[in-house]
Amino acid sequence: MPIPEAKLFKLNWRDHSSKDNATRPRKGDLMLLLQKAKVTHLVEFIDDELYGEGSGEWGIYRVVKVLWMPPEDSDWDKLRHQQEFFGFDYVVGDGAAHDLSAENQMQQFHQYWDAKGGLAAFQNHVDNLISEMLSTTE
Repeated sequence: MPIPEAKLFKLNWRDHSSKDNATRPRKGDLMLLLQKAKVTHLVEFIDDELYGEGSGEWGIYRVVKVLWMPPEDSDWDKLRHQQEFFGFDYVVGDGAAHDLSAENQMQQFHQYWDAKGGLAAFQNHVDNLISEMLSTTE
């Protein structure tokens, strides 16, 4: 999958009580970001550091590198629904990081994907979807 240009940004967590969750992803881990049930970004964690900007809402963050996001002139209301990526309609929308490789998390994910080849099959599916979207914007 071609990666146009590297963009870094702060991926914030809602509050300091989320520190444990914010430190869970490791350097090199990938995360799909969802907003309003739409997949908006694929990002990579560039280090293991948790950063803070005071104690207010959205005060802690990790630095991530964008691997994919829609072109700037995209209508974000028309982005693909999470169901096209995950294969089922409901994905947790709690603002937390979830480890899809953990058998005890995201049971609906495992019910759907384990019979299809598990996490590797899901990652291949995501790669195909993003490659398809990139080819239609070029």
